Amino acid sequence: MKFFIPLAASLSLALSVLALPASSDCGGVSCRYVARDLDIDGSFEDLVLRTKKSSGSNKAVVAAAVSKVQKAQSDRSKTKEEKKTVNKKTVQTASNSPAVKDAAKAYREKAKADPKVSTKEMNAKSDKLKAGAKSRAVTNAVKEKKVERTKAHEANKKTPDQKAATKAAQTERRKDRKAAGVAPGPKTTPKKESTALDKKQKHNVKQQFQSAATKLKNTQGLPARKDKVKVGSSTTDGRAARQGAFNTYLHSKTPVGRNPINKQPKTFKNAPYPKDHKETALQGKKALPQNGKEYPVINNSPNGYTATNGKPGPLRTVTYKKGGQRHAAVIGHDAKRDPAHKDEHYVATKA
Repeated sequence: MKFFIPLAASLSLALSVLALPASSDCGGVSCRYVARDLDIDGSFEDLVLRTKKSSGSNKAVVAAAVSKVQKAQSDRSKTKEEKKTVNKKTVQTASNSPAVKDAAKAYREKAKADPKVSTKEMNAKSDKLKAGAKSRAVTNAVKEKKVERTKAHEANKKTPDQKAATKAAQTERRKDRKAAGVAPGPKTTPKKESTALDKKQKHNVKQQFQSAATKLKNTQGLPARKDKVKVGSSTTDGRAARQGAFNTYLHSKTPVGRNPINKQPKTFKNAPYPKDHKETALQGKKALPQNGKEYPVINNSPNGYTATNGKPGPLRTVTYKKGGQRHAAVIGHDAKRDPAHKDEHYVATKA
């Protein structure tokens, strides 16, 4: 039996696959796959070629693609913040520029001489002049940069005489090579090995993100996105803890990290507290009810620890299963609770 999808429905489906939002129905966590993040660049080409040569497995290629998507998410977030900072500075500079101040001052002097203009109207119009400068500041800055780029481009263009001289030099070189009996070079460069992901690999990348997002939504015990939790002197928020849990699910099949023996996520050693622990209530007990997987928590990071954005922080999100239900907790070290056992783990409490 054959099934047919209407054209409108197929277009809608295609657009939904190619334009998923970058976040944020996961409590602020960067959990959504965006197709444009898989546009191939040079660094990713090298990574894919290495994984193909080393193992030849589809799993390695998909893992590389997942890492690239997370890097793109991080870069996009960083660019957005940088743009905000630049725009804010541009607006402040424009509103405090001598031209705007002189215009406002000239209007106020003119308005004071007109008995029909009240003080309230004069202040309102003066403020409007300043607000207008603010609203146009970013647009004007963009236009000015465009003019500068156009001028630079025109300046780098060759003149007709320069073009003719270049062509004449090329002709002379060809004549010299021919006279010397040098064979001409190849007309076309050798074709590079394709590093583009096929449909199945792209689908696998998307499924990996969607699967991790679903597991995160079904995980209990995580703090709310804006809640602060701490272990000793180390503090984090719910968003960073949730990103750690999401990354645990995302990288569970192919852990990330430069050190082969310390890749994340890794098994959490849920060892019992010592019998001589300073706190009697903890003696012989475990920090968590079940063993699980731990993943570093990084504060103020758009997509958490990815093995390429610094060292892991002092806190970890640990995910585990209990009675078929997914749970998670933030854990860390607190040497002050028992100086004799500095390496013990403790569950975070509300800050």
